[in-house]
Amino acid sequence: MRYLYLAAFIAGLLLAVRLMFFGAERRRHRVGAIPLRRSEPAGVAFLMMFGASGYLLARPGALAPGAAAGAATALGVAWAALVARIAIAMARVTPAHDPEDPRFRLQGHVGVVSVTIPSGGLGAVSFEDASGQHRVMARSIGDERIDAGLEVCIERIDDEVAVVELWSLVEARL
Repeated sequence: MRYLYLAAFIAGLLLAVRLMFFGAERRRHRVGAIPLRRSEPAGVAFLMMFGASGYLLARPGALAPGAAAGAATALGVAWAALVARIAIAMARVTPAHDPEDPRFRLQGHVGVVSVTIPSGGLGAVSFEDASGQHRVMARSIGDERIDAGLEVCIERIDDEVAVVELWSLVEARL
């Protein structure tokens, strides 16, 4: 019987890893329906609790085999129900705001310094994206001087000023 509990626990662990990789969300769901497959988190929770508690309760001198199986099943069902309720509650949570931070919209864009960026001062950077050619004020991320004509990588935009770093430094880290 202990092998059954051990097998259930290991199967629960393997399914938990699968659940972590692929998630429990439905790919297509009906309007108003919960976008969650409840059976997967509940099944994983049942197998792990049934296996762990059954293995511990089936030790010699702990409980009779029938009582250990009954207790393990009851604990597994209770844990599965609790995990399913938590999963449903978390699936219904919607973020209050858009997590996309507009300051980092241009992060990683490569531009060319069009006006030298003095140490601790402002210069200008030109770059191109899908909407065309742009020129913005810029300052160095490390407050060092960056000469005109050098390639830089945009880190973020703070108050209409691009914070940039030499592309050669970024490229060396890649």
